[in-house]
Amino acid sequence: MNKKQIKTVLVLVVSFCVISIAVVNAQPRVEKPTKRVTLTFNWEAAYGRANSTVWPFRPGGRFEQLVTRYTDGMLKLDIKEKLYGLTESIFAIGDGRVNMGTQSIPAASGTYPLLDFGAIPGFFSDPPNGAYEWAEAFLDPKMMAVWDKYTRPAGFKVLGASLSMANNTLWGNKAIKVLSDFKGVKVRTSGRTQTATLKTLGASPVTLSMAEVEDAITRGTVDAVATSKSYGAERGLIDLCKFASVWPITPIFAQMIAVNVKVWDGLHPFYKEGLLKAAAQLTREMAAVAEQLDISYTLWIRSSKCQLVVPAESEVKRAMELMRPVVKEWLETAGPYGKEVLHIGARYARGPSVNIVAEMAK
Repeated sequence: MNKKQIKTVLVLVVSFCVISIAVVNAQPRVEKPTKRVTLTFNWEAAYGRANSTVWPFRPGGRFEQLVTRYTDGMLKLDIKEKLYGLTESIFAIGDGRVNMGTQSIPAASGTYPLLDFGAIPGFFSDPPNGAYEWAEAFLDPKMMAVWDKYTRPAGFKVLGASLSMANNTLWGNKAIKVLSDFKGVKVRTSGRTQTATLKTLGASPVTLSMAEVEDAITRGTVDAVATSKSYGAERGLIDLCKFASVWPITPIFAQMIAVNVKVWDGLHPFYKEGLLKAAAQLTREMAAVAEQLDISYTLWIRSSKCQLVVPAESEVKRAMELMRPVVKEWLETAGPYGKEVLHIGARYARGPSVNIVAEMAK
């Protein structure tokens, strides 16, 4: 390259930089408000304070730290623990009894099934990759636009979510190594989609509160409990059960962050921007938490007398090939936005049933 060519390139580079800076500076900046705001926040802690879906929302916890950072301390959360319970929190947010809060998505799936797209068996990968896939799908701008259309009539807006480990472990006294082992097994399930999944696999779903599971396992009321590695181990199932069988029955178990729409509409743009940034960052951070938890609890189970059972890939594939009725049922209950949500999710998902889900989303 001769001197003239070099000079031309340098001129172009400098011109590009000047134009880029001008464009950035031309972007409208959100002015900081002068009035401080306090929002009441329902900390729904039914799964236990230490649960990864719950812990970030404690007073002074990670979510409050992020809100403080992104609003320069101008927006304060007045956090109340269990002001409204596991099945009531989102309704309290929607009707204005509380400004903001969290809500278990599976616990609300009977009313808002669309939000529980992560529970579709095999849609997202096994931990830890599935958590990262789901977080990006949940925060996709087109997905967030769908959440707005879906939840605004109910009085709330979804800002983000936290998640625990995948609800993919069957704790019981029978090893479930192959597809045929599901037949007739009485399993305590949670959420509409998980119940449909296990029924399709040949199991007999049973509805029980988590307070009853230990006694139910001991007495034989149920043969297994479907939950996460972490929750099962912490509840003592690691000592009560001989086997922990891992199947991709519920890749994602999440808790959404929501705000009342009237409160949201009345907020200064600076506060809206800050809350969205805080919620998005927490949603992404939780994937890394789930990754570390999976490593830790896998080691814990392997070091105990409870045997960790991981089925062969061929058996998982056979199981996932049966999931069409589950996806169909989910689409029927999810409503008019169902296919759009699955289409967006399929851009990020890499689970064993993603091709089936993507095909049915057309």
